[in-house]
Amino acid sequence: MGATRPPSDVRIGDFILLDSQYQRVQDMRSAGTPAHRVLHFAGHAPLIMREARTTYRPLEHL
Repeated sequence: MGATRPPSDVRIGDFILLDSQYQRVQDMRSAGTPAHRVLHFAGHAPLIMREARTTYRPLEHL
């Protein structure tokens, strides 16, 4: 299930819809403040996340 998350709550492994495809966050960096993140994907240009977006997080097995 998707959730609207601010940049500070996005994790490596989350999925974000970009160009009509869900891309998995491979790495991330701070973009100067906790409110902004640079998200890196395999096969897609980095995205500077400045506002909350719908993200999908894989289920975690306990």
